[in-house]
Amino acid sequence: MLFRNCRIMTPWEERADGWLRIHGSEVAALGHFQAPDTHPGETVVDLDGLILAPGFIDMHCHGAGGQHAAGEGIATVARFKARHATTAFLPTRQSVDPEWLSGVEGYRRTPPHGALVLGAHVEGVYVNPVCMGGLSPQRARRAHVAEELEPILRDYAQTIALMTLSPEIEGGFELIRALVAHDVVASIGHSCVSWDEFQEAVAAGLSHATHLFNATRYGYPPPERGLSRARLDEMVMLCDEITSEVICDGVHVHPIMLRLALKAKGLDRISLVTDANLTAGLPEGRYELEGGVEVIARPDDVVRDVKTGRILGSNLTMDRAVRNAVRLMGIPLRDAVQMATINPARVIGMASRMGSLEVGKEANLVAFDENVNVKLTCVQGVVVYDPEGRCPPCVHRRVVAT
Repeated sequence: MLFRNCRIMTPWEERADGWLRIHGSEVAALGHFQAPDTHPGETVVDLDGLILAPGFIDMHCHGAGGQHAAGEGIATVARFKARHATTAFLPTRQSVDPEWLSGVEGYRRTPPHGALVLGAHVEGVYVNPVCMGGLSPQRARRAHVAEELEPILRDYAQTIALMTLSPEIEGGFELIRALVAHDVVASIGHSCVSWDEFQEAVAAGLSHATHLFNATRYGYPPPERGLSRARLDEMVMLCDEITSEVICDGVHVHPIMLRLALKAKGLDRISLVTDANLTAGLPEGRYELEGGVEVIARPDDVVRDVKTGRILGSNLTMDRAVRNAVRLMGIPLRDAVQMATINPARVIGMASRMGSLEVGKEANLVAFDENVNVKLTCVQGVVVYDPEGRCPPCVHRRVVAT
């Protein structure tokens, strides 16, 4: 298949009058100006000047389209994600339940119709119970017990891509070392870690920070008047060894803090995530989350507990996150695309497979206009979303319903 008449965004550079050829599931060639001659029987897709970029990668997603990222609901989430420029994601849950992990592994090995499942993001099991944010305190362990987790890591090390933890819990540093030994990304979050503990965690292998500026607090008595102490957010911004993610919905993090994070961390160390709940994509209304918690959700706001007003997740999609980053952070679209593609791919060790438009990488592509309105999504060389019928029916395999 040959895409032509498009603006290629790799994302490091842009090429006007671009073209890209897919062979099987991979990018075979790309360039700009004069498109190559077509092969016999080759499908040619004219993108009419649209931007063609790598598919977005969401490392933090609890659900979407009315379903949790668990069980058969993962397939619904995958279809929803493809409609919003996402070609790969990590189903996220506050659980190390083998049944859930087994379900994620099934979709990792046999991709659903839509976005790829790259593995599981375990958030909020081994975390400080005083920094729960929107997570359930009942599901948090106050300590890491090696005998409890080791069988899970032994059986599901390839399934768990990333785990969010608090190093300050009992056994936290041993937990980080165990994760690193099994090639699982250790990410700090929901934490009131001290500076000394943070440094020890980095030395143990901590490499990422979950939703910067959210669910963190000072973990020690207030300083004397006139003194200032750092909390996790400042520590992460100071430490070059740590990458981070932000929820760019305009509510979770103030635009000034988004710009500060970008300035402190640099473009290469910030990724966009949704932290979306099942309400993403649903109309405004009241919904019930796991555990019977009733929430109210609006597309232009976050998910809030009906009784307390507490934030319990977002309604964000990755196309909106990219659009918001341009507006709220004051950056070029190409930079926002980088934070949604190659940056998260690097965090979870997938950069050799995806995250940029390069020959030999998976053909996970998305075409959109200047306002990031999605017009076509392609996963591993297969068109999965084509609302305007740009591709002939012969290439519409695994097409996501509009």
